[in-house]
Amino acid sequence: MTPRHKSFVIQYLIPGVLFIFLFLYFVIFNKYHILYLEQNQLFRFNLSYLRDFISLPGSLSLIIGAFLTQFFIIPWLGALIITLNCLALYFFAKYILGKYNIKGLIFPFIPVCLLVILHSNELFTTDQSVGLLLALLFTVFYISVGTPKIRYILFLTLWPLCFYLIGGFSMICVIICALNEILSGGRRDRFLWIALYIVEGILIPWLFSRLLFYIPEDKIYTYPLFYTFHTFELVCLISLYFILPLLMAMGYFINRAKISAKKLISGRTIRILAGSLTIVLMVFVIYKYAYNSRAEKLFAIDYHIRQAEWKKALKQIEQYPDLNTLVIYYTNLALLNSGQLGEKMFDYPQIGPGGLRLRWERNSNLFFGGEIFYYLGYNNEAYRWAFEAMVAKGLNPRSLKRLIITSIVNGENDVAEKYLHILGQAPFYRKWVLKYERLLSDPESQESDPEIKRNRDLLVTKNFISNANGLNLDNLLENHPENRMAFEYFLATLLLNKDLDFFAENIPRLKDFGYTAIPLYFEEALIFYNFYENKQIIPEGFSFRPETVARFNEYAGIYTKFRSDRAVARFELGKKFRNSYWYYLQFAII
Repeated sequence: MTPRHKSFVIQYLIPGVLFIFLFLYFVIFNKYHILYLEQNQLFRFNLSYLRDFISLPGSLSLIIGAFLTQFFIIPWLGALIITLNCLALYFFAKYILGKYNIKGLIFPFIPVCLLVILHSNELFTTDQSVGLLLALLFTVFYISVGTPKIRYILFLTLWPLCFYLIGGFSMICVIICALNEILSGGRRDRFLWIALYIVEGILIPWLFSRLLFYIPEDKIYTYPLFYTFHTFELVCLISLYFILPLLMAMGYFINRAKISAKKLISGRTIRILAGSLTIVLMVFVIYKYAYNSRAEKLFAIDYHIRQAEWKKALKQIEQYPDLNTLVIYYTNLALLNSGQLGEKMFDYPQIGPGGLRLRWERNSNLFFGGEIFYYLGYNNEAYRWAFEAMVAKGLNPRSLKRLIITSIVNGENDVAEKYLHILGQAPFYRKWVLKYERLLSDPESQESDPEIKRNRDLLVTKNFISNANGLNLDNLLENHPENRMAFEYFLATLLLNKDLDFFAENIPRLKDFGYTAIPLYFEEALIFYNFYENKQIIPEGFSFRPETVARFNEYAGIYTKFRSDRAVARFELGKKFRNSYWYYLQFAII
């Protein structure tokens, strides 16, 4: 291979292959993570929306970040954007380190690896990497200027603008530019200029916070930089911002010692092996510590719930490895909507009635928790949760869609039009908005929309007080005794509360809802109740399946055999009956 070909392979082909793998990592393993990020914000082509950004430092990074995030609605585009951010970081790092005679692929890939780790966390948003890249763009421009005096003047005049546009990310510029002057040697007065850099870096944010922006004291020098991470991600974040200054200093001392970076690792074969080992180590760290398969599965479940793809949601739920309240809530929601709650609810983990809904708390619960009210026909409560989620998280398409549909159901067309106008400013939602604008313009056509018709038929007519952490299922059934989903959820609540007396009182109503057989877990509960209370309650027109009765007799026999030792009984019964209601009733702690 000629030197020219060798240079091409090292400079372009190998990085190209690595970035293709990086793209595949995000598009395959982080697909639902990307879709989730898109749902957390709403970029709008609207002057008042853009004006809100200008009132805070970092407006340019925030605007570009929000603009790019709207494309995450198409996962491969989101993966491409993240990959291009990483590619830009690679070239910026390569240029800066090249000034200090640090050549090759490995060192520029270190900050890329750190950025990939951070992008694998849903809390790290696109505006964060954009802010970093804009800071490095300023730094590259600064370093590229050969005349020291021009560099000094450029920094002192342009850095305040840089701070205004990218906020706390510009502090990276102060560190790298000051370090560049320290290491460059030459002019003796450079330390005076460095002192001016530092003074400006301290003074300008403080002045801006007093004169232009309202920023909390603890965020004057960092906003909009996000750093509320767990320990591992926080270490990676700090490392990302300080790795380039560290490598610059390393390059400086290597040059002072008159040792080339290549001579530190002698021999081409050894260099290739060392480079390959470093890349493999980076991949291992990303896969082992950064990639969160649980979070990805959770986002997949949430996506399918949002799309009303109940079977796909349940398939993802079956693969989820841990106990998680949100997953259990989504399990019951998916089972309810697919008509399987009474047949399969104990095939999945249950934690008591707390798994039927999320608690009212001003956190992500508001974002996810309104789904159950919507599908139960509790329209006003679904509206309230969507509105509060929007207050907590800001404008987002998920909450806006729910507000629009619930407003149309309530006949509040002016409210629906207001939210349609907001959502219509986002290009990717124009088609959805046009559909509902047509429905608003033709009220008669609303009755042909199955979603609107169903929820309108279940509108509450008798007022009641909403239970802050309940479901008001009895009130919903009082308003609409024909609401089968509310009835099924009501019975499930009684089972999870282990309230078999009230369950037995209500089970005869099965015939009113078109059931042709008693669902399995309702049957198990009633068989146990009859046995324990010595009663013979069977809904009119129904009978117990012989196989269920036989299973109960087997269960009762094992329990009787080991009842003197509850721990042993639990272990023995768990071998075969862990998924039965009887096992939950006797051993679950709620």
